[in-house]
Amino acid sequence: MTIHPQLQPPEDQREAIGRAGLGSLLAIASLEGAPSPLALRTITAIRDHLIRLPIPLDQLQPLSPEELAQAVPGAEWRERILRGMTVLALLEHEPSSAQLKRLRATARALGIDDAPVETFRHVLEHQFNLVRLDIARRGFQKGAALSYLRDEGPAGALQLARALLQQDDPALAERYRQLAHYPEGSLGRAYSAFIAANGFSLPGEIGGPPPPVVRHDCCHVLGGYGTSAAEECGVLGFQAGFGRNDPFFTILFALAQFQLGIGSTPVTAAATDQADPETIFRGLEHGSTVTRDLISDWDPWDDFDKPLETVRSLYGIRPRNRVGEGPHVSQLAT
Repeated sequence: MTIHPQLQPPEDQREAIGRAGLGSLLAIASLEGAPSPLALRTITAIRDHLIRLPIPLDQLQPLSPEELAQAVPGAEWRERILRGMTVLALLEHEPSSAQLKRLRATARALGIDDAPVETFRHVLEHQFNLVRLDIARRGFQKGAALSYLRDEGPAGALQLARALLQQDDPALAERYRQLAHYPEGSLGRAYSAFIAANGFSLPGEIGGPPPPVVRHDCCHVLGGYGTSAAEECGVLGFQAGFGRNDPFFTILFALAQFQLGIGSTPVTAAATDQADPETIFRGLEHGSTVTRDLISDWDPWDDFDKPLETVRSLYGIRPRNRVGEGPHVSQLAT
């Protein structure tokens, strides 16, 4: 299996950078005592699905920010390690000021952008509107909306406005209803069945999502993801794997919505302690083999009439074993 080059360092640096990254994760997990079971599961998931090296965790030593800077010279991998440390800290039930101090010290020692650290500060200080703003400015929703407006022009802007104002758009809704009559086995028919099976509304219907959300829903269909909270985290990991935007803020959407109880969409009630790091990072690995950004650089209407398996093959979407589903949640919104 080919892993997206952004997820792994060059082969001759992989073990050194991998050990440094895992050591830094262990350091932030150990600031206030032994790492929690959730922290160890997160470090293990990152090791298994991103670093992909059989490094026993009990052989790791926590690294200081200065030691990390010495071990990892490249800015790209420094940024990815800092983002991993921040995700780990956010997964903890109660993010702490000690973690914020360590993350700030790490960003300073590495000399890199501290945007994820500032978002962590917003969470710690309960500045939740700023967290939502960070997600909106840097996450996948912005890319989906801009791409839709580029493709649809003024008509698309009007459709978005109607959806946000909870107004119906009969012509748009009818266009999506016609997908139920597409050929059996097509992506369009599979998308229609997914919407019907989960009791979701279509774009254009009152209460329906803005049309760009269709791309997210198609990722459920193409990637084989369910609609439980854990599966939503998985499909967001999948999107982070192939997306052009900063993957940290796509994963942050999942953590805000399903782990931290910070509502990042007005459509779905926020939850706590529902994120599974194994599902997130397995999803990220899954998305890393996809050859096209299905959120910011794809119009589903170009492929709705094609067989589902043909579309998967066209974009390098490999099969995945579905995690247990459980109660499903509502559609995500831009």
